[in-house]
Amino acid sequence: MENNNYLFIDFLKKRLKEPLPGLESQKMMAPTTPKDFFRSFKPTKTAQQSAVMVLLVEDSGINNLLLTLRSMNISHSGQISFPGGRCENGETVESAALRETLEETGIDINKIKIIGKLSDLFVPPSDNIITPVVGYTSEKLSIKANRDEVDEVFFVPFANLIGDEYKRDEEWDFNGIKVKVPIWDIHNTTPLWGATAMILAELIYISKEFFDQK
Repeated sequence: MENNNYLFIDFLKKRLKEPLPGLESQKMMAPTTPKDFFRSFKPTKTAQQSAVMVLLVEDSGINNLLLTLRSMNISHSGQISFPGGRCENGETVESAALRETLEETGIDINKIKIIGKLSDLFVPPSDNIITPVVGYTSEKLSIKANRDEVDEVFFVPFANLIGDEYKRDEEWDFNGIKVKVPIWDIHNTTPLWGATAMILAELIYISKEFFDQK
């Protein structure tokens, strides 16, 4: 199992340097109306650069994905998310993702190895262009959640997201508009959906290239 984890991370390092599926995969978890996708994917002229950390944590031969439940005090409150936020002046997306991970979770970022980036995703409600930075660690982590920003830091076995066991569609009402929302049911109170799910969809899409050849 440990050797398989090593091979998978090595695969991701190489695969993330190649052309990525982008919207083709992101749209698989995008909310839709009967006529079209619920939101635009085209960035505005005012969109600002943000970054999130998609962190795989190897523990006892299992790769776990780190996620947070956002505090009610901040934007996108009460949603499942990756650690992240807007880039500060002159900051790279990698630096921003690491800084936000430290600020939100208290994790020692020196233990995180950056292995690549996923495709950018424009998020209309926050007017942000998000660059997902993929990180990996096999070291023991100490978590201290910043309660001003996150209510919970938790881990999900990555294998649980590869298949369809925890995935389903729900119909939600957005100001009178019926919207089909793809979700992952991986938390006891809160569905994983929206931008975080769309980012994760691309990682899963390319990861299946590895697992399908096993």
